[in-house]
Amino acid sequence: MIKKRIMASVVVMALGVAGAWAQAKPVVAVLSENSPVYSSAVISESKVGVRLAAGDPLLIVGSQDKKIVLDGVPTIWYQVKSADGSTGWVPGSRLSFTATAFKRSAFRTEAQYAAYFAMAARQGDKVVATRSYEKVSKGDIGYYVSSHEGGLPAAVVWERNLAATPSVDYLPEGFPEALQPFVYYVEWPIIELVGDKDATPLKALAKALPEKYPDEDGFYAGGIDEDIAWYMPPETSYGSSDDGDYGDEYGDGYYDEYGDEDYSGDIDEDYVEGVESYGFIKVGSTVILGKHDDVNGGANWADAMDSYVGQEATVTELPGSDTQGFLVVRVKGNGYAWRVRNLALKGRGEAGSYGYQVGDLVVIGAHRYIDKDNNWADDMGDYVGQTATITTLEGTDASESYLVHVDIDDGDWYWRVETMTPAK
Repeated sequence: MIKKRIMASVVVMALGVAGAWAQAKPVVAVLSENSPVYSSAVISESKVGVRLAAGDPLLIVGSQDKKIVLDGVPTIWYQVKSADGSTGWVPGSRLSFTATAFKRSAFRTEAQYAAYFAMAARQGDKVVATRSYEKVSKGDIGYYVSSHEGGLPAAVVWERNLAATPSVDYLPEGFPEALQPFVYYVEWPIIELVGDKDATPLKALAKALPEKYPDEDGFYAGGIDEDIAWYMPPETSYGSSDDGDYGDEYGDGYYDEYGDEDYSGDIDEDYVEGVESYGFIKVGSTVILGKHDDVNGGANWADAMDSYVGQEATVTELPGSDTQGFLVVRVKGNGYAWRVRNLALKGRGEAGSYGYQVGDLVVIGAHRYIDKDNNWADDMGDYVGQTATITTLEGTDASESYLVHVDIDDGDWYWRVETMTPAK
């Protein structure tokens, strides 16, 4: 409730300055519980207009200064507009606000999410790919253009030259021809708004992107990299939902590779995996490129990448994970996505060590399943989250994951560095 009161103040300020810049960022709230929309700012069944469900987005068009105590807290009434065009009033205690943008997980249906984009997204608003789809890689940055009815409804200009040939019938009138190779249509679950205050004009993108990305990017992710239910209730375990589908942030790309087959004998569904980290590799790092391992159902490799193996390159982007669930980087000098687990950080550590070396302070993370193997013992769980010092570098295990020994367990266990993070 405290957070709601703080965000209400933010929204009031935003409404007060809505005309301060062109194409001002819309203020959109999401119903945190089922609620009617009232014809006036008072609780009364005789003044009920439409009844909406938790997760429905509402465009904020005005507010009252006066507060009342409702649902246990002093709250402001907001004048709202729903997806079907209905208008009315809703108490702020039933609304969730954000200063940036709502994630997909805030909505219970794809229809709610599509309605949110229709209210909140301006042409040129920055978006991020939360899953991979064909030429779009998880973590890619793009700019929302428009939407249309039917399949692949969202048109996005991506910060990569995809050599795309989009159907111009779905692009707005006057769309810059120079941006067509950067356009890719996707479904709503693929993207999330970043929530920047200002949108980027298409004319500015048409000047910047072709110059920055003149060459075609050869990355191809294939299908969507996670097969999940649209909505997972808050009480659901973040390891898996009741029907066996893995959540957005914890799927790590392997579930789709194994389909619906029964792997209950190989994978402990109660086990909470760690998350791969970039380690010491960041934008600007000099790395030595390495060939990808064929694990988790694929190598994400093109024959043309062979000529770059062993070369030094400068990291330009950290776009997130590929289809098999491994973090990748983009580098200056070629358009491919390179797995971090197969890089060497120049001057630090060894190939595949994520830049870690003896003496580094790290935070221990649980191992992930790779090819159905997490190389884990129950006793190792006692050390997860603890800070330790790397004592030796130990090469790779059967999954080609790099291993180290640390001090806090007296060297008893082999630890994968991919799910460690540098201690601050």
